[in-house]
This record gives sequence, structure tokens and C-alpha cells, in this order.
Amino acid sequence: MGEVINDSNGPERRSSDSANLEQRAEIDVSEKIFANGPNMLVLCLTVIGLIKIYTRFEKITTLADNFLAFISLGYLVATVVAYIAIRSRNDQARLKLSRVADLTFLISLGLTAAVALFMTFALEG
Repeated sequence: MGEVINDSNGPERRSSDSANLEQRAEIDVSEKIFANGPNMLVLCLTVIGLIKIYTRFEKITTLADNFLAFISLGYLVATVVAYIAIRSRNDQARLKLSRVADLTFLISLGLTAAVALFMTFALEG
């Protein structure tokens, strides 16, 4: 297992193994995004509903629910792109789609955290 083979194909074999590991890691990320994206989408929709209830009773308006609606679209896009990446048969397309899904999911997650901070300080009673 730990032995090194000294032949002319060594560097190519290592780079191929490295590329395989990278592709497998990207697919793993896509599978995790595909599994967790809908949960985050439902979380956004739940919070939007709670904000609507809160603002109706308190007679105030807030932009948090509007921002969360757009952020939920980001989670939806990340989930769809991750699904396409998982189903793709082309390795290069799969790698690019996985990265797009990862970036979209992370941006949406960061924006969700920003809205949570906004709600914490703007809606405190």
C-alpha cells in the first residue's frame, strides 16, 4: 500500500489519481448540496412566514422577508445545479457544475447569515 513504483508512468498515474480524487470530492459536495439545499429552502420559507406573522401583529415592515425570498432562489438554483452535476456523464461538465453549485450554496448561506444578523438587531423587541 505504501510502496512507490518507479516506472515511466508514475507521474501520470499520480496525477490521474489526484484528478480522480478531486472529481470524487466535487461529486461528494454536489451530493451534500443536493441533500441540504431543500432543507435550507424550507428554512427560508418558514422564516418568511414567521416574519409575516410578526410584522402583521407589530404593524411594522421589514425587508428581511424579501431578501430571504431571493436567497431561497439561490438555494433552489444550487440544488438544481447539484442535481444536474450528479446526473452528468461528462467529467469536465460535472466538475464545473459542482463548483457552480458549491459557490451558489455558499453565497446563499452567507446571505442567510447576514439576514439573520439583520433580523436579530432590527426586529428586537
